[in-house]
Amino acid sequence: MSVPSKNRMVLCSVFAWFMTTQLWGQSPAPVLQTIFPAGGRAGSSVDVTITGTNLGDAAILEANIPGMDCEPHETEAGCFCLSIPDSTPVGAYDMRVTSKSGISAPRTFFVGNRSEILETESNDVLSKAETVPLSTVVNGTIEKGGDQDCFTFNAQEGQRVILECTAKRGDSRLRAVLEVFNEQHERIASNRGYFGIDPLIQFHVPSDGSYIVKIYDLVFSGSLEHGYRLAIDTGPRVVFTVPAVVEIGKPTIVSLYGWNLLSATNAPQPNNFTATETFDRLDVEISGSRAQTTWPLTNRLNSIQYSFEGLAYHLPGAHKPVLLSVTDIPVITDYNDNHEPEHAHHISIPCEVSSQLTQSGQVDWFSLDAKRGEVFFLEAFGQRIQSPVDLDLRVFNKSGDVQLAEFGDELTNLGKVTFPTSHLDPSGRWVAPEDGRYLILVRNLIGGLKNDPRRVYRLSVRREEPVFDVVAMSENGDASINVSQGGRAVVDVLAVRRRGSNESIRIYAQDLPAGLECPEVWLGPDENRAKIIVSANHNAELFDGTLNLFAEDSLVKARPVRGTSIVRKNVPTGWSRLTERLAVATVGEAPLRASADGQQPRDHPLYGRLKVRHAPGGVLDVLVNVERRDGRHRADVKLSGVGLPALIDNQTAIIPASEDQGYVSFLLPTTLPIGKYSLVIKVETTTLVAGKDEPIPTVVYTNPVNFTVNSAAFAIHVAANAPQTIRRGEVVQVNYAAQRINGFIGKIHSELAAPGKVTELIGLRGRGVTFVGQTETGVIQIVANDDAPLGQQPFLRIYGVGVVEDEAVFHGSCWLNLEIVE
Repeated sequence: MSVPSKNRMVLCSVFAWFMTTQLWGQSPAPVLQTIFPAGGRAGSSVDVTITGTNLGDAAILEANIPGMDCEPHETEAGCFCLSIPDSTPVGAYDMRVTSKSGISAPRTFFVGNRSEILETESNDVLSKAETVPLSTVVNGTIEKGGDQDCFTFNAQEGQRVILECTAKRGDSRLRAVLEVFNEQHERIASNRGYFGIDPLIQFHVPSDGSYIVKIYDLVFSGSLEHGYRLAIDTGPRVVFTVPAVVEIGKPTIVSLYGWNLLSATNAPQPNNFTATETFDRLDVEISGSRAQTTWPLTNRLNSIQYSFEGLAYHLPGAHKPVLLSVTDIPVITDYNDNHEPEHAHHISIPCEVSSQLTQSGQVDWFSLDAKRGEVFFLEAFGQRIQSPVDLDLRVFNKSGDVQLAEFGDELTNLGKVTFPTSHLDPSGRWVAPEDGRYLILVRNLIGGLKNDPRRVYRLSVRREEPVFDVVAMSENGDASINVSQGGRAVVDVLAVRRRGSNESIRIYAQDLPAGLECPEVWLGPDENRAKIIVSANHNAELFDGTLNLFAEDSLVKARPVRGTSIVRKNVPTGWSRLTERLAVATVGEAPLRASADGQQPRDHPLYGRLKVRHAPGGVLDVLVNVERRDGRHRADVKLSGVGLPALIDNQTAIIPASEDQGYVSFLLPTTLPIGKYSLVIKVETTTLVAGKDEPIPTVVYTNPVNFTVNSAAFAIHVAANAPQTIRRGEVVQVNYAAQRINGFIGKIHSELAAPGKVTELIGLRGRGVTFVGQTETGVIQIVANDDAPLGQQPFLRIYGVGVVEDEAVFHGSCWLNLEIVE
């Protein structure tokens, strides 16, 4: 068993399935649907049950909890005993199931520091509420539509009780509603969303006695995927911090806001503690060594938090950590009197402001000095730091009476339902029109008339320094990659560009496990999506490890690529989150392997073997070789492109069943920016699989095809009236033009061409002209042989080379639509 030491995950059992291989095929990967209970107390052992599909008898569990032991129950399939080390920090962890079919996407498992109990049934009405003690976490499930669970607890007058439901934050479909009742069954409080849609109720106990908390689904749905963790607590709970961001490496005093925070201190009433009706406040110091970006975090990050950099701070005694952002520029806290333009708080660039919009209708003003033509990037953080705000961000002249710029929400959803990226936080580029002082306005557009200290925000003002964040997921939308021996697996990568990023981005792997290959790929200028290919050798060991990916360009140093996973499918708007790693496992044996080469030289009748220099207006020819494992069955192979740059049209081609290689070609449009790009070829056919009488559809992918697009020297255009058919034995003439561009003045020699062939094609011959001097138009004569193959001729083109000192240097093409008929 080969397991990388870096980012090592705890393996909960012996990989007994490592000796099991599958002939030709790969079974569907395991899917982990639920873990129950979804958490346990540090220093304890807990029995958990998993549900899902394709788990197999040899399924095992693993989690990123250092030192955790996991033993399967011998008599109960899908049941395990977890031993959680006492030193485990509280928070959320990723747990996966591994079987002979591979490794699953993760599910959240919580580690807490409170007593844990399981809900018992027959507690669906107030009169039958289950009795539980304070400082307890109840693990339950709303198993069916209309179900509700009730729990009763005793509390004393003056105690502050915190009732918190963790559902969506734990990958549950439950949209929970909490209600609290007194002994007379009178409702005294309710909530249906505090941390997003997860509810929380905190209240001062009015009198000694018993109280009942009821939990149910907002739309009265239920299933095994509607699990929850209900904390009935009197311990400290931190809700948010001010500032919400600290400068990296700099000691900072941070105010924690929450409830019962005094119980986390050793003094009866320390100087750094204050209490109000709404929140306690406790000031703590974050040391310079602690003010660093850490990964993985023990908090969940949803898809819009792809750019988060920071740490999870845990107050001693609290049962959940709180997120604290980290930045590389100075941080200032907002003054309390900057709510009018004349009192704007002056800031120096670059900086980040961290403050609160506590009051209803509050507006914060800031001023900055700028020179004409200076470019700034302004960005506000609210929703992305889990603050209940919808921020408005604007720029005004120095008196605040003329608006110069308004920045809207980020409406572009680059990841669609697979990884939603749109959010309510405004940002944008602004250029100072002249020397002078300018004002920035920040306000909240929602929240009603009540004051709320939770309305924290970050305002970043800096020069336009490009940056990007890259996330990756397997082809089916999760953070687990299962690759067959001798096969390949596809990893989708998504780059979210910010602050003017538009260069080609290189994505590459490091510290690959033995037997795996993962060639670098490039996202071209302004491109956001590409495909990474992970390949396993035929003799690669079966193992479970981590794929460590990084991204960089000429301006941005290497940044880690974070894994993502779809939490639950069939959610119209998408539901995804970041994961602690990209897990990769080798499984079975691939029935087919395909390889691609986009750098095939061209044999030219005048200039010999040419290395193609790609440019806008040229053609990328990709030669695909198919290696069939079982020679008893051969079928046609369909080729098409995936991960194509947005401006390149997709093409398809067929490799006949009798052949093992063929071409698929792509026209590089004249508008394609110069830079480095990648694409992958999708290969579709049928293969024989053990246990099946008939061939089954099979899809595999080639290695990535990387190519560099250089500036063009000329552009070829076929006349609109060019003939589109030619008879066998016939001669046709095609008018076309070759226009020199970008300062090129050399001659252009043109020919008829197809993938891998120039001038002399299968059934066709065509000799073009040489454009010299100022000549830009010509005629190519095409002859069809008597036995020329009938039909549309794939990827036929007029192909030109630009000559410099008798050497063919530049290349350009234009499709020629021509069909051979009787």
